[in-house]
Amino acid sequence: MRTTVRACLATVAGLLAAALILALFLASAPARAENWTVASEDYFPPYNFTERGKRTGMDTEIVDAMLKDIGVYPVHRPMAWPEVVRAHDENEVDVAFQFFTSPRRLERGHLIGPYRVGATVLMVRSNAEIDYTRIDDLQGLRIGVVDGFEYTPEFDKSPLFEKVRSSSNVVSFRRLLLGRVDAIAGDLQVLRYLAESEGRTNSVKILPKPLAMVPRYISVPKLRADKAERLQAAYEKLKRDGSIDAIVRAWER
Repeated sequence: MRTTVRACLATVAGLLAAALILALFLASAPARAENWTVASEDYFPPYNFTERGKRTGMDTEIVDAMLKDIGVYPVHRPMAWPEVVRAHDENEVDVAFQFFTSPRRLERGHLIGPYRVGATVLMVRSNAEIDYTRIDDLQGLRIGVVDGFEYTPEFDKSPLFEKVRSSSNVVSFRRLLLGRVDAIAGDLQVLRYLAESEGRTNSVKILPKPLAMVPRYISVPKLRADKAERLQAAYEKLKRDGSIDAIVRAWER
């Protein structure tokens, strides 16, 4: 009888030990990662670009920090800007950036932010005698713009000057250097980055008055409201504790 009791106790002890080992194993095993697809323009430094095979830049770091806060791994999908807009609007990605608010954007997505404010400016050659205080000052000029970009409603609709469209800011910048356009429109930080990276800061200048100061937003497609709520909570936390502003300051030129 004693042998039987001892055998039963040994069996129970063995089962408890096995259960404890299994529990410890499950606790130590990494949870399955949650991946979100993130769309952004392929080459838009210093906000989003690829360096040594890794996506980086001011806005990329901000989005990555927000996703990390909610335990999500970003799967970046760099593409041409019109494709970013299309992929977002057709609900093919979880997150896209960087947008500014408009009735169309509010209709198509959940806007999160603004996480920064960017200056939209005009860049001209350093020897150009061009001043800008109002839209009439641009009459007769040829101004380089990027196809698919929106600048300001007044600028976009104005018939006073010719808009010379290109596939990227890089193409517009080189056209400016070659004298094929009189000015180019773009984000202040982007145009400064281009001039520095090309070693041509002495060849160009940025006109003092900006076309606009534009708040920028991250967007989640309208059908992914649950993800938008989670990302909004992360944005509010990181904005409140200064993490987002610290990333912006680290990249500003």
